[in-house]
Formats: sequence, structure tokens, C-alpha cells
Amino acid sequence: MDTITHGLLGATAAQLGFRQKIGRDASWLAFAAATAPDLDFFIAPLLSLSGAEVDEFTMTQVHRGPSHSLLLAPLFVLPIAMGWWYFRRRLTSDNKPQPATDLTTHPEVARHMGTSVGRKRPGFFLLYACLLVAWLTHAPLDYLTAYGTQLFSPLTSTRYSLVAVPIVDIIFTPLLILTLLLCYLVRKARGGRAVRSTLVIGWLGFALAMGYLATGRIMHNRAVDIAKQATGITDVVSAEAYPQIPTIFLWRVVLETEDEWIAVRVHHFRKDPPTPDQISRVRKQPDNQWTRMASELRECEIYDWFAQGRLRTEYRRIEGLHLICIHDMRYSRDSSGVESMWPLRVQFDSDGQLIMAGRM
Repeated sequence: MDTITHGLLGATAAQLGFRQKIGRDASWLAFAAATAPDLDFFIAPLLSLSGAEVDEFTMTQVHRGPSHSLLLAPLFVLPIAMGWWYFRRRLTSDNKPQPATDLTTHPEVARHMGTSVGRKRPGFFLLYACLLVAWLTHAPLDYLTAYGTQLFSPLTSTRYSLVAVPIVDIIFTPLLILTLLLCYLVRKARGGRAVRSTLVIGWLGFALAMGYLATGRIMHNRAVDIAKQATGITDVVSAEAYPQIPTIFLWRVVLETEDEWIAVRVHHFRKDPPTPDQISRVRKQPDNQWTRMASELRECEIYDWFAQGRLRTEYRRIEGLHLICIHDMRYSRDSSGVESMWPLRVQFDSDGQLIMAGRM
């Protein structure tokens, strides 16, 4: 999912009780914690600056890796929580006098933190829990996209995905924005005294967002059934559906049989089944020595791992060159197309020497 939506989900999770006990900084820090896993985008550039050999496949391996691990999340959050806790204590000590057990008896501190006078200072574990919950919203949301996420790194590098939503969604993101906006307006209208109201709004908005994600999975299964009926295919090797940006109501369904690949465009708002121009078919090509040589390359192994095995291979010989084009069947510019959005191309010369291997 896009990074901004991750932050909004984290801030929404903060409305489930943390914001009411901690103050307005809970929302902002939860937003930051929920977006932080995507900072792994900068790992490859940093490695290249250090002199390490980095290519596009290194980025593929790094992104949605350890920073997205459910197992490592408690460790990543710990230093952030410690810094937050220290900052709040330091701010309190800089605004004496007030009791050490009460952060907000001093009006200036209460105003800065967005809390009410007399509220007990939140302890470290409450701050830590707020950040941990926000951080843990990130990987499961990515898990619901087709891209795949290393949920249990470093124990395994397996990419997991339960395809339910696109990476950009025009309904899910506004749901989160509306929830946060309503919480803000209620607090503003009531002078900050809206604990119960914002708690209800937060949980209601969060529940609606989770319900939308569940609906996406239902639409996924329905899209596969519609595609099978439209093509008349019953015996399949695999069947998967991929939501198209920006909604869960338009899908690209990919059916694999023993002999061919079939891509079908499915729109849930249309009563009629997919028409022939919304269905593409391509015959599978048999393996040969060149496709086998390509499959043993590092680039192809990483690409296969990234695509979770959803690859279609084409072989051609042109002017003495052996060309292998490997398509990631999850993504295509045309929802019913069989051409990948970013295929991997491999070239060998007539002597079997590798000329190039990269995504185009």
C-alpha cells in the first residue's frame, strides 16, 4: 500500500485509546511509526554510497524485508519509544513546577501535548504500545496487496501475500482520512474533552476500514469464479486475481492451465460476463537449454522469488541471439493483457555467453 495510507492507518490506530491517554503527539508519532518500515527504500542507495555493488535486484530483495517483519517490529520500535519517552520527561522538567507523576498540571505542558490539565503522565510502556501497534499495521496491510511481504524475516525470506486491495485505493484511504477528520472536529468543538466520542469514532472508522479490506478478499474470490465461468476453464494449475488501481471492484484474473495462460478483465459493477476482447490467451512454450540457462542466473532467481513463481517465459532467436523474456503475470498495463509491466529480459550470444539480464 502507498506510504501515506500506511501513516493514516497508524494514526487511526492511535485513536483506539492511545490518543485519548497520551495527547496529540500520539497521532503524529503513530503516523511516523506506521510509515517508517518503508524507509528501507534508502538502504540500497546507502549501500551504493559505501562502495558496495548494488543493482535493481538488490532493491527488490531489500524492500519489504526485515523492516516489515512482524518478529523484528518490537526491536525497531524500542529506540523510537525511548526517545519519545525521554523527550516528554525532558519537556516536563523544563516546565517546573509540577508533580513528577503528573505531566499536565502545568498549563503550558498540557497545551503543548494536547492534553487536559490534571491528566496523569503516560508511562513508557503506554508510549511503546502506541508505537508498536502503529508499526504493526504496516506489514499486514502490505500483505493484503499482490506485491508480497517478508512477514517473518529473518527466519525466512518467503514473500507472503493475501491479495485483497490495490496499492492505491480511492475508498480505503478516504475512510481513514474521514475518521481522523471527525476525531479532530469533535475535539475542537468540545475543547479537547471528547474522550468517549473520539474513542467511538476511532473504533467505528477502524472497523469500517477492516470491513473494506475483508470485502476486497470477497471480491477477489468472486473475480476468480467469474473468470472461470467466462472462459469455461475448470481444470487449472493455478488461479489468482489482482485488483487494479484504484479500486477493489476491477480485477485482473490470471488462469494457468497445463497448456496456456489466460488473463481476464473482471468488473464487478457490470452484470454481463467478460467479453472476448476482455480475455487474452497465450500458449506455453516448452523449456529448452536457453530458458534453463536463464533460470539459473541470479537475476532470474530473484525475479522468480519476487513474483512468487507467477512467471511466463518466452523464447525467440533473432540474428544469432537467443532472447528470453520472462513475464511477471501479476502486473500488466492492460488488465486483460498477457504482457508484463516490467518483464525480465535475458540475452545470450550463439556461444552461450550472457550479453544482458535486466528488467525493461
